[in-house]
Amino acid sequence: MRHVQRKQDRNDFNARIKRLDPAFARTPAKTRDERQPWETGGQSFRKSSRPVIMTGVGFGVALAALFSAANPETVQSLLVRWGWPLEFVHYAMNGITLAVIGLIVFYLANALRVMNPRATGRGNAAGLVVGAVAAIGVSSLDQSHLEVGLQYAGFDSPADAVSFAQAKTAEFASIDWTSVVTVSSSPK
Repeated sequence: MRHVQRKQDRNDFNARIKRLDPAFARTPAKTRDERQPWETGGQSFRKSSRPVIMTGVGFGVALAALFSAANPETVQSLLVRWGWPLEFVHYAMNGITLAVIGLIVFYLANALRVMNPRATGRGNAAGLVVGAVAAIGVSSLDQSHLEVGLQYAGFDSPADAVSFAQAKTAEFASIDWTSVVTVSSSPK
């Protein structure tokens, strides 16, 4: 008894693809053949599903970083007012400085990602970069324009807006930050 092996052809390959990945098998042959290896999907997969949200996130984070970099005394007074112990305010300010430097690197990496034609998620990165550029534009406005905008939103100063956001976050998360204590796992 001799086992006969037959040469497999394109039909056998297509049957196996249909069995292993039916979604890929349903795509037209022309689309499958023209797709590059680094592409993970069709046009619908390469578009950002949340460009407006990413723009808002980029704007908010960049605006907070610009505010903390321009007004370190205000940030220190806000930390003390929110209940940070005085001996840890210095560490918090060092952490904020490191976070601002990290954000600069993050936004530069996203700007490079937008320019790379092979990168995935370019729409989300573009939203972050556009939000950061908008935050830089808003932070360079005249102070009278900012005060009018804050009054229009119902706040007297930027510190009031931050306090409102902190209060809403505390309501949402139900965390009392004044009762947080540092704990060490090392034996005494």
